[in-house]
Amino acid sequence: MAITSMNDPEYQQKPNNCRLTIDNREFIFDLQGKFSHGNDEVLFDPDGLMEHVSWQKEGFTILDLLSPTETNRLITNLSKILNQILTEENLGSLNALEKYHEVIDSDEKHQKVISRTRFLTSRDFEIDLNEISRRVSHELDKEVGIDNPLLEEEIIILRISRPESMDINPLHRDGYLDIWANTINVWIPVAGCNKWSSLPLIPGSHWWNEQDVVRTPPRNAVINGNTYHVPGIIGGPEPLHAIRPDPAAGQALLFTPFLVHGAAINQNSDLTRMSLEFRLCAQ
Repeated sequence: MAITSMNDPEYQQKPNNCRLTIDNREFIFDLQGKFSHGNDEVLFDPDGLMEHVSWQKEGFTILDLLSPTETNRLITNLSKILNQILTEENLGSLNALEKYHEVIDSDEKHQKVISRTRFLTSRDFEIDLNEISRRVSHELDKEVGIDNPLLEEEIIILRISRPESMDINPLHRDGYLDIWANTINVWIPVAGCNKWSSLPLIPGSHWWNEQDVVRTPPRNAVINGNTYHVPGIIGGPEPLHAIRPDPAAGQALLFTPFLVHGAAINQNSDLTRMSLEFRLCAQ
């Protein structure tokens, strides 16, 4: 596995190593790209979608979002979606989402699956995304919705991270991409999500000045040969110290797209982590 503890005696610092701590445990991984500092500006707008929230300083919160019935319906819905994909790709079938890695046991198979789970749409879901949008709008005291005028159709992603794998994005800000700049991120745990696998965030990082951030351009960050749309971050005005908020079933993480997040290393030894993520746009 390409993730290394900072205490590993064989570790040697390289200019493009991403070095971070997650809940006080240190990690490094190799992030390839062309790195540079940004301009003298803060991209987060305090008068934007998070103008009225009590959690503006931290940049994120945990919100009670789905009822138990809706949660169960979502898990059933995602199981159907995944099994349909596996059937169409001749990859077998799943009995339990958190045991995905026992069926999808190679990077080649995994890439076939996530090439499709990265681009789900509202048509794939049986839950009422408009109702979810209304609940998030109530929390923000500003109207958001699933419709994004910069997209033909909103992109909904089922994130899948096998145990102790490199199934991760780099640390990044979604707001670097214009299509996500005027949105709020919604991250919902689905399976295998706990304090060892939940999405890492760096509280308060949405206030960082870009001249203090070291990152790649869009579509330039590379991990294990995979190129990512979002710019990858390897440095900021302070050490990269992330935490893992741990939302329970029925809850969701809400956060600004300018909060640094990602590198969701799944430290579970035998549980695949799955989460649903989408971005609700200002209306």
